[in-house]
Amino acid sequence: MNKGFLNSFHSVHETQILDAESATNFGIGNYFITHSKSELIKKFADLEIGIKLADPVDTIIEKLKLFVSDYQPKEQYPDDKYCKESILQAIISFNQGGFGIGAILVDEKGEIIFKSHNSQIQRHRSDLHAEMTLLSDFEESPLAKKYMNVFTYKEVLTVYSSTEPCPMCLTRMTVAGVNNKYCSSGPDDGMNERTEGLPPYWKNLTEKYPCQKAKSSMMLQKIAHLMFYSGYLDNRWG
Repeated sequence: MNKGFLNSFHSVHETQILDAESATNFGIGNYFITHSKSELIKKFADLEIGIKLADPVDTIIEKLKLFVSDYQPKEQYPDDKYCKESILQAIISFNQGGFGIGAILVDEKGEIIFKSHNSQIQRHRSDLHAEMTLLSDFEESPLAKKYMNVFTYKEVLTVYSSTEPCPMCLTRMTVAGVNNKYCSSGPDDGMNERTEGLPPYWKNLTEKYPCQKAKSSMMLQKIAHLMFYSGYLDNRWG
């Protein structure tokens, strides 16, 4: 592959984005692992949405929020509108002092019925990942009576999360009886490619209620990934 083509590929705008599989084929699959604050900020700047290397953290997040809020879902990516909303929830979490991961709940008609985000820091709870917060708060809401039968769901709902679920969240979703689609792959803790190692009962549940990569634009995949690592920006990971 010639250098000129690679340079043009890396500079494409969000209207010409390729899907994640294509990205891997073009040799940028390692984009979805970030190792440091400096690398994270450079990736934010490389999005070409107005973020500068010298921008303070609050400016980076504000510019990102404006871009995502104005982002128009692409027709060729049917999950764009849901991934967009999960990312906006991730930004809310970050602005609250939490981790940048969001999730939404969608009914069989494609309507968003509930939104939430990671709340571990905000609510001092080790279990409140984005998907866990979403389902827990939903199940305690008056709206849940319409959709729930004791502790499982009457109809198959779908959780759209900004990043791939961990083992805890995948288990919670399969027990509840909901499907899952995620915007950005987890670097080393995601469960989608690791279900073969589950005990037979749990493996069968994940086949009944699948966890799948969402069909979303590369721009949203990148932003979801960067929000996952946004704790580097102010060292809130400790």
